[in-house]
Amino acid sequence: MNNNNRTREITLTALSAAFVTVATMLIRIPHPLTKGYINIGDAAVIAVAMVLGKRLGWLAGGLGSALADLLGGYAHWAPWTFLIKSAEGYIVSTSDVKAKFDWRWVVGPAVMVLGYFVVEIFMYGTAAALAEIPGNAFQGLVGAIVGPLLGKAFVGALGGANR
Repeated sequence: MNNNNRTREITLTALSAAFVTVATMLIRIPHPLTKGYINIGDAAVIAVAMVLGKRLGWLAGGLGSALADLLGGYAHWAPWTFLIKSAEGYIVSTSDVKAKFDWRWVVGPAVMVLGYFVVEIFMYGTAAALAEIPGNAFQGLVGAIVGPLLGKAFVGALGGANR
């Protein structure tokens, strides 16, 4: 890989992580039982995963989401968010960007819901974890609808995915 491609790759990854951070912090609906929040960041995670592909898409989504937690006063969630959103991003990053629909655009957010559910059981108990499912499912649904639309637009604007 030459230096120009490497520089482009690093720049796109950093900009993508920043985009995920801003999207995650833009709308935050606190959930008092788990000291977390509902947001629209999953749409950004899905979009950047589609653009950057499996090599770096997971990283931008995980870093951007964890950074939003750190900057927004939810530092206790940052390590878990990094792992969960990275997994979501990796699943989506293996999808077919040109498809009208790809099942991974739904499975990625479903993994996010499951990941937070498991962590919340250990941190706050089963009742709080169950109470959080509807919010996380709504967040994932918005991501599964808006994310691919954004991803396709970004891929088109960049002249093809960086996959």
